[in-house]
Amino acid sequence: MSRVLALLVLVLSPVLAQVQVAATTPILADLVRQVGGERVRVVSVIPSGADPHTFDPTPSTAKALAQAKVLFANGLGLEPFLPKLQNLLPKGARVVQLGEGEKDLICEEGQGEGPEDHAHGPCDPHLWLDPTYALRYAEKIAQELTRLDPQGERTYRANLARFREEVARRDQTFRACGLKGVKAIAQHDAFRYFARRYGLEIVGTLATSSAQEKGSRAFLELVQKAKREGVRLILAEPQFRGQALKALAEATGARVALLYTDTLDAKVPTYLALLDHNRKALCP
Repeated sequence: MSRVLALLVLVLSPVLAQVQVAATTPILADLVRQVGGERVRVVSVIPSGADPHTFDPTPSTAKALAQAKVLFANGLGLEPFLPKLQNLLPKGARVVQLGEGEKDLICEEGQGEGPEDHAHGPCDPHLWLDPTYALRYAEKIAQELTRLDPQGERTYRANLARFREEVARRDQTFRACGLKGVKAIAQHDAFRYFARRYGLEIVGTLATSSAQEKGSRAFLELVQKAKREGVRLILAEPQFRGQALKALAEATGARVALLYTDTLDAKVPTYLALLDHNRKALCP
């Protein structure tokens, strides 16, 4: 029996030794996996395919956070439920808001046609759609994991270096895609960092927030603006449904590109897969 017990301990010890952390969204959870590898066990508070703007914690959320030593969040208003999560964390656990304090944030002056066009807060929180910000997130994650697990520093740095190379290759493909000067309508206001990075021009959005489409009068004004500006591209997102997108495409003749922004799913399960999918959708 003692030999069986010893063997069981040997088999389970790598799992038991994993650093237990949590992340608010599937995208942030994947960034943690990219850096942490097998040394880290990460759970995503928001399930795959769900919209972080409308998520509300459930009883299962407390279970997901019960063993977490740190919670990685985006901040900047993306997770309005974050205070509830902080109350569910075990004593001594930290919250690291990866977007807070970043340079060159797009705030107030850079927002759309009025304050109603952006539901998150004064700053656009979708930094990771510009891959250079995703790399900064990964660097912060590596620092935090090293604080929790100093013995894993070499592993985290090696994983970070590999991730940096993969992201840099994809960044180059986007830069060669010919997006500069292309005018587009977005389904919701998530693309400002991406547009700034690659020269895309977002001239309007279909929704006043992630879940509420504009009224008929505002929609007609958007159609006229799209025609006037020569919009030929509409940026759709898989987590949203609505008739306005189809109607806009029919009215303008613009091509619809389905892009992943706030979440992942079985079809696009990682951040690198998100970049690959979005590049193919934009540059067919």
